[in-house]
Amino acid sequence: MRKNRLRIFTGLLLMQALAGSILFAQPVVRDIKQIGPVTEAVDFNGYGDIYYVSADGSDESGGGSSTTPWQSVNNALKTITDVSEAKRAAILVAGGSYKGIIEMRPYIDLFGGFDGKNWTRDIEANTTILDGENLHRVVIASDSATIDGFTISHGRAKTHGGGILCDDASPTISNCSIVENYVLEPEDFNHERIHQDAHHGAGIAVFFNSAPVIRNNVFYDNRTSIGNGAGVAFYGWIRIEGAPATSFEANVMIGGLQAQLKNNVFINNVAGENDIGRTRSSNGGAISCAYEARPIIENNVIAYNEAKGRSDAGGIYSEYYSYPTVVGNWLVGNIGDDDGGAIYAMRMGSITIDQNFIAGNWTRGGGVGGIRLSKEGRGIITNNIIVQNQTGGAVQCVDSYMIMHDNLVMHNKGQAISYRSNFSYFQPSVLEQNIIRENERAVSVDSFGGASLTITKNNIDEKVQGKHNKNKPVARPSDGQKLKSKGLEFDSSRYQTIIEVDQPGNFSDLVGRVVRINEFWSVICATEGNKIFTWGNAQEQYKAGDEIEIISDYRINQ
Repeated sequence: MRKNRLRIFTGLLLMQALAGSILFAQPVVRDIKQIGPVTEAVDFNGYGDIYYVSADGSDESGGGSSTTPWQSVNNALKTITDVSEAKRAAILVAGGSYKGIIEMRPYIDLFGGFDGKNWTRDIEANTTILDGENLHRVVIASDSATIDGFTISHGRAKTHGGGILCDDASPTISNCSIVENYVLEPEDFNHERIHQDAHHGAGIAVFFNSAPVIRNNVFYDNRTSIGNGAGVAFYGWIRIEGAPATSFEANVMIGGLQAQLKNNVFINNVAGENDIGRTRSSNGGAISCAYEARPIIENNVIAYNEAKGRSDAGGIYSEYYSYPTVVGNWLVGNIGDDDGGAIYAMRMGSITIDQNFIAGNWTRGGGVGGIRLSKEGRGIITNNIIVQNQTGGAVQCVDSYMIMHDNLVMHNKGQAISYRSNFSYFQPSVLEQNIIRENERAVSVDSFGGASLTITKNNIDEKVQGKHNKNKPVARPSDGQKLKSKGLEFDSSRYQTIIEVDQPGNFSDLVGRVVRINEFWSVICATEGNKIFTWGNAQEQYKAGDEIEIISDYRINQ
């Protein structure tokens, strides 16, 4: 059965490529304005009962009403009994700090960000903190429940999921700031061995039969001591009978739900902070996928995250039969210690990488900064802008299979496209209709008797195996620019750097553009007069007098 499924999937990969990517027939547009936490109105008509919690309330004498609120979230969750699928309950939580492990329950939704006096909502003005006190995990998730509008911070877990653990649980997690959470390494971890299974998901761990919707959150400065996925770790294949499919891939090939990771910001998350033995056990600075996980990762900013300990993928890591769909994201300035600064996929899984902006990623060991496929990995790489990656080139495919078409690959340091194969049982990989120009080197192919690479209809400024077809227009990155700055400051409440520009101009058209300050890369999320707001903290990289570089958006000249 396993072999038949693999053959079906390989066939689907080829069909998708020939059809111009079945999964994404309609273009996905990166939309920076949809990203990050916002205050959403709560539709009270969807609830049978509404309850209230305030740090100024009382668990002993309070009744859970707006005038006599309870004091703790846990007391509210334990006290409410009359709930069902037909009669949901909402708990409104006033701004303040709340302690203890929050154990969510089905059909009870949690909403933070309320003013405890008039119960109006503003998640920024009424910061509502669930505090792990650096002692314990913060939230244990549940099916059929929502957590929205909280700061989930200082969680500390001895296993997986420092901030939130979704173990056979599929909640909605939205409009939250998930920051400074941590998972410890296993007590018996052997620093003399490589490729060990440690503890994963400092921000959120998503395990086995879990298909959460994770949207419009900020993941900032979450860390694993040793382990994968400092921001979010996905682990395990969902096997829920009768669950509806949520994509073409799930419906045709596998069936079942898929986790949704959409409109989030991942900044400064670090996997393997204490991997002193360099055990290669801390992959995916922002996101990791393992053992048949298959999330949809769409319209996220993934910037300046790092995998340490000779591990891979500062951005997104995928291994062991995982099938993530990565579409319409910014992956910029991420750092891998070994390979795949932005993305690394391996071990018989397949990753779909479509319509992303992949720029400025690099590795400390000099490996490929952009995308690496290895160890019998598979990838469909389509319609991406892959530019200015700082080490090892844009895409590297080693003993793996790829279909790569309609990408723009420019100004990468190292070999833009590197293909090597020792295995003869793969179908020939495909490099078709790409623009590959003005990189340090263009394309290298070493088959060693393995599967070949079909190179056709590309616009390449070097001859590759005698093929050199210039049939597409070229991108002219003339809209890149450098700005003078009076200085910058970090807004720790929004996790944004505010840059004051020292020159006249209308900067509103820079929203959504990639910005670079030395080794710090991010995305501009807003402008206001002569101020530019970008996700993350650029203070450590900035020195007085430094210019702020705005990267070209690489539009194609027709």
